[in-house]
Amino acid sequence: IVPTPAQPGYNAAGLPLTPVAAFGAGDILISEANTEQVKIELSGSALEARCAAKNGDVFSPALHIGKVTERLYLQPLDSIVSDDANYLKAARMGGGIYMHLPYFVTAGPCKDIDFEVKARHILWDGKWYQDALKIPALSMRQKSVFFTNEAALKTNGPRYVDASIAPGTLAGLESSFSRINQFYEETLEARPLNGVGVVVALVHNKGNYSGFGGDSLNIIRMSYDNPSPKDLSTLEQVFPATFAHELAHKLQSARLFTNPLGRQIVEGSADFFKILVLRNSGLITESEAKQRVLKAAADCAALSDSRSLREKISARAVNYREPYDCGMVYYFVSYYSSGLSGRTYVETLRRAFSGETNYAGQTDTLCMLFEPSCTNERLNGVIGNKVQYSQQVDWLAGQLAAHPLPTLEPRK
Repeated sequence: IVPTPAQPGYNAAGLPLTPVAAFGAGDILISEANTEQVKIELSGSALEARCAAKNGDVFSPALHIGKVTERLYLQPLDSIVSDDANYLKAARMGGGIYMHLPYFVTAGPCKDIDFEVKARHILWDGKWYQDALKIPALSMRQKSVFFTNEAALKTNGPRYVDASIAPGTLAGLESSFSRINQFYEETLEARPLNGVGVVVALVHNKGNYSGFGGDSLNIIRMSYDNPSPKDLSTLEQVFPATFAHELAHKLQSARLFTNPLGRQIVEGSADFFKILVLRNSGLITESEAKQRVLKAAADCAALSDSRSLREKISARAVNYREPYDCGMVYYFVSYYSSGLSGRTYVETLRRAFSGETNYAGQTDTLCMLFEPSCTNERLNGVIGNKVQYSQQVDWLAGQLAAHPLPTLEPRK
């Protein structure tokens, strides 16, 4: 969330100087129906029988998109993520709407029908558009869109921040986000926000639950559901930590998800980077950083039992927090047992992130991709049973007490 200079054809806020082409034949039109629903309208060839699925519906029934007529569908806005889903589907975010588009890919021969979003302001691939945006069907894979009909959109760059966030909190968030992004760019020499928008919002719904989360696609979404007054006081800590974690995902290859332990790799290493980024950018102290690692270790211990991680994965018995907490512990044990400097370890981990299986000469010792051939007994213990894990957590606590966290400085 850093101001960017105006590009040719765009104003300083990143909004195009001319509107996008209007809705045309053969499209599926997405717009805001009301505060609780998205309207999906079909026209042209999308209404023809050759475009419908075998059951007569354009969308698979498994998607649970409500059919009103042959022309009209309605999608409820709900920020609950089901157990078998990786991403939020469609939800109200502040004064706008966030949609993960792969859920709305049409069925059968309809799969080549283009979509069009209609709204005053539309955030897509790191740019704002006005009034309408046509999205080719092939561009919907693994992407999300955010749109809002707010009359006055206060923004400077490809971001949206909920207007209900207090000005003082917003100023703190802007400062933290800027320092985090600066660390990624100057120290890690990465550009994780290239072509990426950012949405920061509070969510109010009928679910009577509270919690925060995010996604890292062409839009980095960070949201907090039903925050209490106490929760609101912690936003300046919660959102920067989430931001640092989500930016780490932009360094990871999609190929990592093909690994049987892909979730542990991508989430655990992103949380490892989160701690390093927050500490090295000066947003938390050394003591606070170590306490967060120890808390993750304790939370992971509470979830461990007589089974190894691979046995729990095989039995589909992994708690949703384990890839984050246990994964983070794994990478800190990997670092302290590696004997590498902070800079060398991070550069090696970056190569592993890229999906490079031969990322180091001692791959089976570093074991950054949870290799089955790993000979590092400490790391094998981290993903072992409760007794084995506890031994390595005790060792890690000793390392944290005796040694600093990895320190990284920009290259000169």
